[in-house]
Amino acid sequence: MDKEELIKSKEEFTDLLRSTKIEGIDEVIEELEESGFFKAPASMKNHLCFEGGLMMHSLNVYYCARTIKESFGKMRPDVFEQISDESLIVASLLHDVCKSRIYFRKKNAQYEFGKAEYGCDYSDLPVGHGEKSVIMLLQMGLGLTDAEICAIRWHMGAWTVAGADGEMNSSYRTALDKYPLVSIIQTADTLASAILERKATTVN
Repeated sequence: MDKEELIKSKEEFTDLLRSTKIEGIDEVIEELEESGFFKAPASMKNHLCFEGGLMMHSLNVYYCARTIKESFGKMRPDVFEQISDESLIVASLLHDVCKSRIYFRKKNAQYEFGKAEYGCDYSDLPVGHGEKSVIMLLQMGLGLTDAEICAIRWHMGAWTVAGADGEMNSSYRTALDKYPLVSIIQTADTLASAILERKATTVN
């Protein structure tokens, strides 16, 4: 991943957000810039652990979500007609904004793709992964729909509710039933991180 590719990807990312025509979206983009979103890795040492990896992962989630809608929408138009292109863009591109401030470069660490070593610090607003993304976006002034809030909140799916109490499990199941966008973003996130971003050497 070179700087030219990152610049093009950033342009695509911001163009997609602006295409939603949501009020205040330019201010949100400025907040993303200031938070370090466009330079953050997607993980500490796994998928896309390099500068700009978080932005690339978010775009990959959007590509997967769009493909899901285009493919399965023909079979269940009654479901997919409920999901606007704007919501697909917002939930896909912004589901992981909580990662923009948690990673830091370790001293004397490697930064080559697949070998990078980042540390992480969850002490800033330690409320949980999906919840933190929702809170950060609302603090930025972004008006989210209920479906977008639930899709971002629950995008980790079963990883979020494993071992959780009855109330959390009930809320998760209700979100799945009420908003198809939740399942789409979960699936797209998994496809992006586990398939599109899989290291070539691990494919059998």
